[in-house]
Amino acid sequence: MKNKSSILFAVLVWSLLLVRFGYRFGTGDQVELLPYTLYLYDTTLYEHDFFIQGLNASVPNERTVMAHLLLPFVNHLELLCFLLQFLSTIILILGLETLARRFIQHKYLAWFAILAALIPLNDYTLGNVELYSECFQASALAVAIVVWAINLFLDRKYLVASVLLSLATFIQLLEGLDVMLVLSAVLLVAVIKKEVSLKNVISFLSIYAITSGVYLVLIFVQKNVSSEISNQELFKILFEFRHPHHFVFSSFPKFKTIVFALLAISSVIFFRKRSSTLFQFILVSCAGIIFYIVAVDGLHNILIGNFQFYKITQWLKLLGVVSIVGLAEGLLFKKTDWLNQLKFETGILLTGLLASWLVIICFQSILPYHVRFQIFGLKEKDDAVSICEQIKMNTPKDAVFIQPFDNTELKFHAQRSSYVEFKANVRNKLFVREWANRVEEVFHVNSEMKEKGFTLQQKEDGYFYHLDKTHLDLLKQKGVTHILTRKEFPPAEGTLILSNNTYAVYQL
Repeated sequence: MKNKSSILFAVLVWSLLLVRFGYRFGTGDQVELLPYTLYLYDTTLYEHDFFIQGLNASVPNERTVMAHLLLPFVNHLELLCFLLQFLSTIILILGLETLARRFIQHKYLAWFAILAALIPLNDYTLGNVELYSECFQASALAVAIVVWAINLFLDRKYLVASVLLSLATFIQLLEGLDVMLVLSAVLLVAVIKKEVSLKNVISFLSIYAITSGVYLVLIFVQKNVSSEISNQELFKILFEFRHPHHFVFSSFPKFKTIVFALLAISSVIFFRKRSSTLFQFILVSCAGIIFYIVAVDGLHNILIGNFQFYKITQWLKLLGVVSIVGLAEGLLFKKTDWLNQLKFETGILLTGLLASWLVIICFQSILPYHVRFQIFGLKEKDDAVSICEQIKMNTPKDAVFIQPFDNTELKFHAQRSSYVEFKANVRNKLFVREWANRVEEVFHVNSEMKEKGFTLQQKEDGYFYHLDKTHLDLLKQKGVTHILTRKEFPPAEGTLILSNNTYAVYQL
């Protein structure tokens, strides 16, 4: 049981994360989860939505479990998502503290390591993966479970660790699977060294295999239906065009890659003599990353690429930060225990907590950076959300929209179908080529262009905001009934029906 100061620290870190990264509801990564939950509750919604219909064509899919867990609370999703984001973050931070305190004696230095990993070094991983998310999603809950599975594994409680990894895999496929693969390799090494019995390994693997392993096979079968699209075309569209920031090493920012490499090297040095288990975890993970880079960047192997093995780098980054702080502790705090003797931590934690929420509620406008605070009433100040609330009240349920490249508000807050979206794309082979065709129709970009992924926004906006009458007529023939656009870019045709300070809606 964690003491009061640890819980207060976790709540403070959660509040600081909100100050730094904001909070999102019904937008961003939730565009693939919450609307699908609404659809499962009311199948008359999203009748013509390309993403929802494509996702639901494969059951089970990667959203099935989490969407069904949310389903009983579909009328209270805003409150539920806020509570889940809070609880998953608190559970994560407490798990990170438990892990850090194994190797950092001073509590405050362990806290510093956690803060450093989550805030200034937030995105210094490979593949744009992170332990923390500014909105609740399946991966947020999954990583909160995985950190405790790692702790239990270090305590040699292999059966419980396997159960937790299986649970994490059901919630978010790859968060649990990738860590499970590495820990299985670590356990096999321990068997060879006669540190662990073969019975422990068999039990560890069997529990996972007969639970989430079965689920993974069902997902794999659903995703790999026969289709006309070649593996080469599939790779070009999904991996290189849509998701290079997740899969293609050559597209990653060089500076962040160097920082991550330095953190990994530090962790190897630090854990070599402090934890054989984590030392092997790091070595296996690094070997797996190198293999993954060759398989994806070099061989364009889709089967291996689907594992998105870069998710393991969030744990390597954490261990790297712990190692640096641990090394500093040995050099700077070796002869003193003054840090642990401080008695005013509760007052400082409460003061920091109060200050954080004063900034969120009253002074967010003075922050030197812009983040979105879509927390209850604050979200109504967001023009993108408010125009979607108007759409929900003033357009037919079967309306089909096209919207700007970066808009993720429409699907959930308006509860209307989209002809296509860049953010929400279907991974099923049967729909990939059609998704690419629709993206080209609406945004005039394709997989042959030099720019890839979200770096295409400027090109896409330049085309979308100036669609001519010919293209609009063609989209209208294909079922598009409305266009959501910025107010300063009225379309070549259509009747203005809604507007606010930033956005306007036209009926075609």
